[in-house]
Amino acid sequence: MKIISKTGVLCIAGALLYASCNSNRLDIDVSKINIPPVKIDRLEKDMFSMPPDSIARYTLAIEKKYGIFYARFITGFINDGGLGDSSYTISLKHFITDKDMLDAYTACEKEYPDMTFLETGLTDAFRHYKYYFPDSSLPRVVTLMSGFNYSLIYFNNTLGISLEMYLGQSSVFYQMLTFPLYKTTHLARAYMLRDAIYGWLESVYKTNENRNDFLSQIIHEGKIMYLQDALLPLLNDTIKIKYSERQLKYCIANEYNIWAYIIGQKVLYSTDEILIKKFTDDGPFTPMFNHDNCPSRTGDWIGWRIVRAYMKNNPGVTIPQLMAETSADKILARSGYKPTK
Repeated sequence: MKIISKTGVLCIAGALLYASCNSNRLDIDVSKINIPPVKIDRLEKDMFSMPPDSIARYTLAIEKKYGIFYARFITGFINDGGLGDSSYTISLKHFITDKDMLDAYTACEKEYPDMTFLETGLTDAFRHYKYYFPDSSLPRVVTLMSGFNYSLIYFNNTLGISLEMYLGQSSVFYQMLTFPLYKTTHLARAYMLRDAIYGWLESVYKTNENRNDFLSQIIHEGKIMYLQDALLPLLNDTIKIKYSERQLKYCIANEYNIWAYIIGQKVLYSTDEILIKKFTDDGPFTPMFNHDNCPSRTGDWIGWRIVRAYMKNNPGVTIPQLMAETSADKILARSGYKPTK
C-alpha cells in the first residue's frame, strides 16, 4: 500500500491569484474528452454502519465492493494480521466503537454529507489527464478514515482519502493530537482536490531522473507540480504549493537570493540526504532561511519554477515528454532559468 505522506499528514476568500506563466498553454478545451463521471465510494460509511456483532457477515459484502484495497487497508491500519487473522473482528470492532473515532466519524459526516464538490473537481482533472495521456487508466476514488494517520492512501489503482484529515484548522481533534500549526493550516476542504491529484501523481510517476542529487529531486518535484498545473489549471498557486499569500510573495521576492544560496553553497549536486531534506521536507520554514515569511520546501518551489521555465521556453516539448525526461541537467540547461535581483 502506498502511503502518501508528503501531502499531509481554504480556499481563502480573496486569495491572490498568481497566474502561471504557462496558463495559455494549459488552457485547453476538455469538454469532448469522454470519461465516466467520478463517483466516490464511502468506505468509512460502510465500516461504521456495520453492526459490531455482525462484522464477519458484513465483511463479505465490503470485500466484494472494495476488493483487495479493503484487505490492504485493514492490514495497514486496523489489524496487522489482515482479514484472515483471528483478531480481525476484535480489532475492527474496537476501531468502529472507539469513542474518539466515533466522534471523528460524526464530524466527518457533518462536514462531508456528500462529495459532489470533489467528484466534480476530479472529473474535470481526469479529463485533462486523458487529454494528455489518452491511453492511461484512471484511479477509483474512495473516502475512508485512517485514524488520523495519513491524508491519502494509494493501492491497486485506488486512491483513498482520509476525511478526518480535512476537518478544518480549528478542529478539536487536531488540538487534542497537538498537530503543529504548519500542518493544521492545510487540513481543510479546499486542499482536498489538490492533495488527491498531487498524491495520485506522486504515486504514478516514480522518480526517473538518472541521479539522486538535489537537482534531480527538485526537478522531479517540479515535473509533478507542472503536471498538477495541467490538470488543475484554474487552481490558485497558493493552494498548489500550500503556501500562504505572504509566503509565496516572499519566495517570489527572494527567488534570486534562494537560488544564489543553492549555487554558492554547492547544494545543487549534493547527495547529502540531510541537506536535501532541509530544502524539501515539510515544516514551519526552510532552516537556512529562518524568516517569519519564508516557508518550507523552497527547494521544491525552485524545482517548479525551473520546470515551468523549461516548458515555456521549449514549446515543442509535450507533457508526456516532460514526464519521461530522465535528465535533470537537460531540463535546467534548456530552461533558461536565471532569476534576477
